[in-house]
Amino acid sequence: MSQPSTLAAPSRSRRLQIVLRVLMAMLGGYVFAWGTVALATCLLFAAKLDFHDAEFLGAFIGLLAYVLVFLWSIASRQLLRVGIVLLGGGLLMAGLASLVQTLLV
Repeated sequence: MSQPSTLAAPSRSRRLQIVLRVLMAMLGGYVFAWGTVALATCLLFAAKLDFHDAEFLGAFIGLLAYVLVFLWSIASRQLLRVGIVLLGGGLLMAGLASLVQTLLV
């Protein structure tokens, strides 16, 4: 007969916290990376870089940003702060990118 496990199963609230953290890392990280790509591409194009080069470099910067904020959001202790930084920062960068685009046209 096998011995019963001495490890306790995680509580329901702990599981919910883990699911929320992973969702925030994935979806909030996407919003943040999207804002990063938009702003980086606009600023690089405004700095007289060819559009396709600016687009490629902006996408690369966005990919790096996504990886960094994903890891940070998993490691952070405060989920509310993660949500504010990722969603607020992403929307702010997207708004700034839109402003830069209107100034370029």
